[in-house]
Amino acid sequence: MKSLPFLFLLLGVLVLPGLEGDKNPDVKRRDVRSLFSMLEGSQSSPKNIQVPDQADSSLVESKLYCQGPCRDGWFSNMGQCYKFVQEKNTWAGAESVCQRIAGGGHLTSISNAAQNDFLVNLASYEDKRTTQFWTGGSYQKGTSLSWTDGSLPNFIQRPLSSIFNAIGGIFNSIFNVRICLTLNLGVQGMWDGCDCNKKLSFICSYKPNLTPP
Repeated sequence: MKSLPFLFLLLGVLVLPGLEGDKNPDVKRRDVRSLFSMLEGSQSSPKNIQVPDQADSSLVESKLYCQGPCRDGWFSNMGQCYKFVQEKNTWAGAESVCQRIAGGGHLTSISNAAQNDFLVNLASYEDKRTTQFWTGGSYQKGTSLSWTDGSLPNFIQRPLSSIFNAIGGIFNSIFNVRICLTLNLGVQGMWDGCDCNKKLSFICSYKPNLTPP
């Protein structure tokens, strides 16, 4: 810091004579002020600048979904409210939690690819260690895919046919076991069938009441 006065003096000797040639004294004074303002700013403490993590930049999209008509801690998207629950539970236990924490709540259903992406982003944003989580989908012998909230299975992701119909079909034909649907983050939100007694995190959803009080 002792060299700072010398630096100002040196720059004054080198730069100020060049400014003397200006015919307009206002321009001259403005240039001098700009010079010293720049020097003073260079001595101030650097500001903390947050650089986005490129690896997670796509996951931050979940922040774009506001709370809207949803209760605190829930995200609004496509007319539904969503909450990621980090505490792990069985599929049936997770469904019970969803019904308890929100009136009309259930494990989330998936009706289109955009909703699938939203759920992946939400889970990744809330818990970066999560690799898979429960949805409300399940399949049992003699039935098609069903959702706990009663939604129709009008959106079927392609891997489901090989997982549920092949492996799940063999298991169900022998043991009549229910297979429950998870979303896997490690494979870009692909669906997977899983033992319903396994304990996983999960996402609840409910439809908000938009009727004014």
